[in-house]
Amino acid sequence: MKILVTNDDGYGREGIKKLTEVAESLGEVVVIAPKENCSGIGHSYSIFKKIEVEGLYLEDKKRTDYIVSGTPVDCVALAIRHFMREKIDLILSGINHGENISYDIYYSGTVSAAREGIINGIPSISVSSSDYFNPMFDTATKFLEMLFDSWNYKKLPTDTLLNINVPSVPFDELKGVEVTRLGRRVYYDEPFETNKEEGKMYFKVFGKPPGGFAEEGTDYSAIKQNKVSLTPIHLDATNHNEMRSWENVVNLEKLIDYF
Repeated sequence: MKILVTNDDGYGREGIKKLTEVAESLGEVVVIAPKENCSGIGHSYSIFKKIEVEGLYLEDKKRTDYIVSGTPVDCVALAIRHFMREKIDLILSGINHGENISYDIYYSGTVSAAREGIINGIPSISVSSSDYFNPMFDTATKFLEMLFDSWNYKKLPTDTLLNINVPSVPFDELKGVEVTRLGRRVYYDEPFETNKEEGKMYFKVFGKPPGGFAEEGTDYSAIKQNKVSLTPIHLDATNHNEMRSWENVVNLEKLIDYF
């Protein structure tokens, strides 16, 4: 089995090192990761930009890792279309420093790398440890080892990524595992002006950690209960239940008359 490992925190961070160790127990690994921290970059793709790639040969592993000046999505695209063109069986993205739940999935470079995988029909998993400042990667890696020992990745639908969030607690404090839906987030970030010079304004965006609603069955609720959250995320973001109701909002007959 050929596995691509990537992340959004940047090559060399502890999370991706731990995830790579797990991947090495499953098959042949290629690591392609961003040079810089790309947290919050979402599904950004470097169209029309020059991307620098540095190959780093690891003597002890007998393999070459690739460090990319672009985004996590760039890393996956380069793997699919160049470095691993022959075949990728599984994409693992993470382990992220901090949770990726609820609306985080739209900002997260970690989740976006997995999404790029399923766009290309490759089974993909994103993994996060819930506490940004004190991530417990040993807990996350132990859970992943158990997961892969009890689950066939080939059964993962090709249009659905699996987003895993592991509480940052010692493993013996985990309260179980739950298949969840996306919860609702509350963000407190605000732009703060830092300085002005020559007519230009400079801002930084920050605030206290986001909150949420601990609704039963959600990823947010699971994490709060020290349960591992497994959330299947589908490519189709259409609200199918609301499609018919939009006929009451938009006068389709009148619109059709224009044609």
